[in-house]
Amino acid sequence: MIHNKQILTGLDHSQYEHPLDRAALEKLESIPFLTTACKWVTSNLIERVYNIQYTGSNLKITKDNYPKIYEYLVEACRILDLQQVPELYITWGYDINACTIGAENPIIVLNSGLIDLCDDDEILFIIGHEVGHIKSQHMLYHLMAQVINWGIDTIPGGSLVASGLQFALYYWSRMSEFTADRAGLMCCQDTDAMTRAFIKMAGLPIKEFNNIRPETFIQQARDFKMLDYEGMNKVVKFLSIADETHPWTVMRSAELLKWIDSGEYGRFVTRRYLR
Repeated sequence: MIHNKQILTGLDHSQYEHPLDRAALEKLESIPFLTTACKWVTSNLIERVYNIQYTGSNLKITKDNYPKIYEYLVEACRILDLQQVPELYITWGYDINACTIGAENPIIVLNSGLIDLCDDDEILFIIGHEVGHIKSQHMLYHLMAQVINWGIDTIPGGSLVASGLQFALYYWSRMSEFTADRAGLMCCQDTDAMTRAFIKMAGLPIKEFNNIRPETFIQQARDFKMLDYEGMNKVVKFLSIADETHPWTVMRSAELLKWIDSGEYGRFVTRRYLR
């Protein structure tokens, strides 16, 4: 059931923000004129293109046409105290995925496979992750990370500038996923569902969905985290994801487990943290 969840009234993104997200964002915000430039580019160019692309190609979900799907989004916004419910679209795709597009007027896009292959709480975890991006005001820089190379080669020295800026944006984008994952967990409020969602996203065949072994994946995530103490493994991990906007699924799981183990997650869902 997606009801009977703790409603996190008064929740502010700064309360659950991952420290690596905050540190990377501060570095981005220290770049002169970056925020101003991002706002102009996204509002005048990128957001319009994406809005036309997604709203013109995909199925819009509302309370009137597909109320069961729409209810997931409404419930996620209610739990995480996001006042304005964004528009929701479905695109064809049979991997378990979702994304959020736009900064001023963000929309959430779900793959069909997410609805078909996940149970209620797993869906809430993934939609809550996307709602978390909106609540944390991630979307401005996320858009720039996605399109940083557009037209940059026409500017003298543009490729060099873009490579440095792209690296900074990609790094922050990966760190912001850790914050959004925390929002997803606070939304579904089920650590088992979170683990199952990660296992499915990581590549479990549909034929094995009835044989999910959460404990083995959790151990894999904990083992992965332990590798951080070895300097060479840090370098390998860094180089392997330097041009990616999302961290590895197992890495994301490891970070969430650390947050759970710290007791911070428990303080949110029992309302001891919020006042």
